[in-house]
Amino acid sequence: MRLRPATLLVPALLCAVATAQSAIFPPDYGGIADGPYNSANLPLAYGTSRVQFVYDTVSMTVPVGHQITSLGFREDTQVTTVNNGRALQLEVRIGYTTYTAANIPGTFDTNFAASPTTVFGPALFTLPNLRDPNAPLTNGRFDVPITPFTFSPPAGQNLLVEYRVFGTSLGGAPFTYYLDRADYVSPVVLGAPGCAHVAGTASINLTPTRPGEYFSCQLSTAPAVSPCVLAITVGEELVAPYPLTAVFPGIAAACTGQLSPLTLTTLGGTTTGSGTGGWSFYIPNNVVFSGLPIAAQGLFLDFFSPGGLVVSNGAQVTLGTNPRATAVYANAPPTTATNGSILRNYCPVTFFGHN
Repeated sequence: MRLRPATLLVPALLCAVATAQSAIFPPDYGGIADGPYNSANLPLAYGTSRVQFVYDTVSMTVPVGHQITSLGFREDTQVTTVNNGRALQLEVRIGYTTYTAANIPGTFDTNFAASPTTVFGPALFTLPNLRDPNAPLTNGRFDVPITPFTFSPPAGQNLLVEYRVFGTSLGGAPFTYYLDRADYVSPVVLGAPGCAHVAGTASINLTPTRPGEYFSCQLSTAPAVSPCVLAITVGEELVAPYPLTAVFPGIAAACTGQLSPLTLTTLGGTTTGSGTGGWSFYIPNNVVFSGLPIAAQGLFLDFFSPGGLVVSNGAQVTLGTNPRATAVYANAPPTTATNGSILRNYCPVTFFGHN
């Protein structure tokens, strides 16, 4: 049976879409236009150099068995100056490693679990200008095309990419080339406002955080010099506001609970003379806590409010994850560089083009 041209066009378009996919690393940067930091010259602008990046496969979103076809980076948009691109004599190698972002050492050659595959060069590659109004990059991004590399990591191994620069058009010297760099992502959500007291409405806010840092809650406009507690739930998100009259008779109807009542923990305290305060505690530095929500709400004694109590809004923070990528780098001829310095959890936002 003959197919009409329109019928033939549909699978062709689907095929074109399938070949234009891209996986971003870290994966939680898919909806973030620009990270908080930049990378001044890694991985491609460190002059004559040898640079490795390990990417933990637990954070890779390239489908196993698919081919990586390009390695991409994006300009840092918080920088306003133009960075001129340079010509590089470049080689790119890809392989796997038994090391992770947390423990990879500086010994280049022993970092690969097996011989890597050369996917580019050695050949000339010219970096484009960054933030150049006369030659803007599409979506602020450029790609290094590579020989397709099938992403199929052995059990317990992670992706290792090595950039070898044998010379540059700047005489082999490093140069400034600001790329966007990621940090952990820790969203904060504020719940419904609390109930008013004579001098205002108590308000809490939380600071973005991650394992290995502190949970921090800041309080403002609460009753002055008032005994108070911060109720906390760990592993549970804010819930829809519910009345507190069954627990605290006489409390104003506008005072609602916003935490799950089944798993509450409390921290005590007293507000300052200006109705401020804060609470904090250390979060163990273990990745098992990454992605964990912590929700909080303040409760305050206030003799001139209905029921003698008022509450703040609820607030929730989700613990972030350090980028699970690490750089090993040396400003030296790639063939003689055996050891490099380490930047742990250092990750220029990377795009893995794949089929």
